[in-house]
Amino acid sequence: MKNKLAGVIILLTISFLLSSCGSYTTLTGNVKYDASKNNEVIKSSELKTYLESKDEIKFVLREPVAFEGMSEESKAKYDNFFAEVEKELILNGHIVKDRVLLSNLIEKGGVSMSEMGKMIDTDIIIEIIDVEYNIPNKVTDFKIKETHQNSNFNNWNSLDYVDCQLSKLECRVTLVEVGNVGGIFSFYVSGCDEGNDFYLKVYETPGGALDTTEETFVGWNYGKVNYKSLTHTYDMNEQSRKKAIERLVKALLNELEPKK
Repeated sequence: MKNKLAGVIILLTISFLLSSCGSYTTLTGNVKYDASKNNEVIKSSELKTYLESKDEIKFVLREPVAFEGMSEESKAKYDNFFAEVEKELILNGHIVKDRVLLSNLIEKGGVSMSEMGKMIDTDIIIEIIDVEYNIPNKVTDFKIKETHQNSNFNNWNSLDYVDCQLSKLECRVTLVEVGNVGGIFSFYVSGCDEGNDFYLKVYETPGGALDTTEETFVGWNYGKVNYKSLTHTYDMNEQSRKKAIERLVKALLNELEPKK
């Protein structure tokens, strides 16, 4: 009888201990950041009027002023970027002139902008000032999809942020016919603009509440949720950089499309 009673007591004790202990669970977080809020668009009334008067516009790209002094690695980076921009312009139905012709005329000197325009038959020069793919951008706000709960990394023990790194295109647009600068633009995109899912390993109490005081982990892959912070960048490989270029050029074209 005593043995039976002892067994019951042990079982009740184990049951109580198990019921009073929480456990770790993996949830889905979503981080979202609108990179376009960093855009800077300066457009002259002259450019606006010019765009409204045109059904079709011919473009040519201009290399940065410091291009010749760059390292071979940096030149290759810009050459790849120019090729992708020209491709996107053509795919969107625009006429693109050979930038080498423009570079040769500029190097030669003694030719006005309007004369250059006539020689290469172009309307607008897009001067690429700067291109970057991995500008740090630490985002702490996120949403837990299963609970529809808005949260912040700062509220959780040992979590830091998601670095939704920005890609940037900075350029200047010149109206060839008159030789005036028509616009100066800076466009930004990030891989979190449409929202990006990640996984969150959190401690859940017996009552189902999420305990933010316990150690928490994050990860891009369900099977590897063991980080304190995450990074998303378009500078991972050529394919990801192409995706950034497509989005940056689209932002530029939105400002340069002929409008009636």
